Amino acid sequence: MDNDFDIITMYMIVLPIIFGVMAAFFLIIGMRGIITKRPFLVSNKWLLWMMSIVFVPLICQPLFFYPPDIGLLGWLNPALYIVVLVMMFIALKGYVAYGVTDMSFREALLAALDKLQLPHEETLSIIRLTSLDTYLQVSVQSWVGAGQIKIKQREQRAQLAEIVREMNVHFQISSAAANLTSCIFFVVTGVLMVVGGIGVVFLFQNIG
Repeated sequence: MDNDFDIITMYMIVLPIIFGVMAAFFLIIGMRGIITKRPFLVSNKWLLWMMSIVFVPLICQPLFFYPPDIGLLGWLNPALYIVVLVMMFIALKGYVAYGVTDMSFREALLAALDKLQLPHEETLSIIRLTSLDTYLQVSVQSWVGAGQIKIKQREQRAQLAEIVREMNVHFQISSAAANLTSCIFFVVTGVLMVVGGIGVVFLFQNIG
């Protein structure tokens, strides 16, 4: 009974925090696009930090609430969460763009490369920076107004940060077309997270 009470208490505290963190992330991203009505790029590290906050309590749960002899089955869920988190750290590198179209993303990228005097060769989804002997991997999902940009070599991440900074400057001073579908989706998701967090609080209060 005490163990069950501890688990309920833990979820009563942790779940609203998780919902709150996720809601804040989605609302900040979504509202930025809707308010400015301009595309922008942010580092994927913010999404990774958010996911870490969500997954770490779930990964650590067996350490606090289950007996030492729970066996392999008791560690299955934490192991799955760890695998998912590691895969996200591997896959979600670079920067993600919101509110972009195919043309606005390409124009901003080429303008940034020209301003930084980085000669390049453009092919489908890949831009080779000839002076650095590296590649930019680019993908745009124009129908939702989102895109992603990564660089091949980890040691060139500082150069990628400069490119992204110039792209954001270009978006701020130009009249680039914007597709705010992803931003609207984020705001709706954030509002639902707020409602979910409030619902969790009332649910556990009734259980208690």
